[in-house]
Amino acid sequence: MKTRPKILAYLFGSLGDSIVAIPSLRAIRRRFPDGEIVLLQDTQGGNIVRASEVIPEGLVDRHLEYTSRIGGSGKFSIFRYLLPLVRKEKFDAAVYLVISERPSRSVLRDKIFFRLCGISRLYGFRAFTNAELYPTDESGHPAITDHEAVRKLERIEKDGISADRDGDLSLPWMTFSPEETYPVETWLAENLGDLNEGPIAVAPGCKTRANQWPPERFIEISKRIVRDTGRKILIVGGKGERELGERIIAECGSGANAAGEFSVRGSAILLSKCSLIIGLDTGTTHLAAAVGTPCLGIYGERNNPGHWYPFGSGHTIISHRVDCAGCRLLDCPLPDHPCMAGIPTETVWKEVEQMLSSTHASDAIGESRVIFI
Repeated sequence: MKTRPKILAYLFGSLGDSIVAIPSLRAIRRRFPDGEIVLLQDTQGGNIVRASEVIPEGLVDRHLEYTSRIGGSGKFSIFRYLLPLVRKEKFDAAVYLVISERPSRSVLRDKIFFRLCGISRLYGFRAFTNAELYPTDESGHPAITDHEAVRKLERIEKDGISADRDGDLSLPWMTFSPEETYPVETWLAENLGDLNEGPIAVAPGCKTRANQWPPERFIEISKRIVRDTGRKILIVGGKGERELGERIIAECGSGANAAGEFSVRGSAILLSKCSLIIGLDTGTTHLAAAVGTPCLGIYGERNNPGHWYPFGSGHTIISHRVDCAGCRLLDCPLPDHPCMAGIPTETVWKEVEQMLSSTHASDAIGESRVIFI
C-alpha cells in the first residue's frame, strides 16, 4: 500500500518572510495534494512570529519549530540538535523557502544538511547571484527587482514545482472564519463606534531602525487626517508601538490604539477592515497587503526597489533618492538618516489625500505606484 508522501518545507525569518511564502506553499500543496506537508521554522528563541500564526489552514499539516539560540558551540550545536529531529521523520522531499538573499555558502550547507537527514529529493536549494539580487541602472543606482514572493516561486519552479502565477499570487493570502472575525469587529465597535467608512490605520513602528520614519511626522499626519478628513484613525503594530500609539491618539484627540492588542491573525482581520494603512517597510505593512488593504508605504533606499514592497495593486510607495542607496544596513550610520528623514510630511499628506480620493494616476513600477523624491 502506497504511503502518503511526507514533504518538509523549510522557512525562517520575520513576519514578512512567512507572509510572502504563502504563494509558494500554495504551489507545493498543488504539487503534493495528498502529501503531509510539515513546515520547519527557526523561531530564534521566540523573537520571530511563528509561521503557524500566518500560514492559512490547509497549506501545512503540521509545524516543527526549533531555535537557533539553543546555546552550545554555534552552528554545530544546532546541527547536532536538528539532525536526529529531522531524520526520524523520514521525509520524502524538502522544499527551500528561506529568504532569497541567503548566501550561496549557506544554501550549500543547508543542502548538505538535508541530504544527511536522508532526504533524497530537494526543491529550491539554489542561491541567487548578486546580479540577480542587486541589479543597478545605468547610473549605478539600485534598480527595480522581483518581489520576494516571486523569487520564492521562481526558485522552486526550477526544480519542477510548477507555479500558477495568477492563482498562487492572487490576493487575499489570508482568510478568516466568522468566529475569528467577531471579536475584532466587536472591539472596533467599542473603540471607534459606528463606522460608515473603514478607519485609516497608522503603523508608526518597525524592528529595523534604518526603516524608521520620524515619529513626529506620524503624529502630524494623524492629526491632519482627523482634522481635514474627519476619518477615524487606528494605531496598529506590536507592543513596542503601544506607548507611541497612546501619544498619537492623545495628540489627535480621537481614534483607537490597537498596538499589541491582538494576535497576528487578529491584527490581519483588523487591517482588513481599514480603508488604508500608512506604514513602513515592516511586517505590519505586508500583513495589510496580504488581506488586500491599500498601503501607503514610506520606504528608504537600503534595499532594491520592488523586493519588499507591499504585494498587489492599489499601493503607493514614497521613497527619497540618496547616494548611499543599496547599503542594506540595519541601522543608518549617518546622523541625518537622509533616505527616511528626506521624506517630508507634506509629500506623504498629498498621497494620503490622493489615495482617499482614488484619483491618483497609474505610474507603476511592478504592481505599486512609486514616487521618488
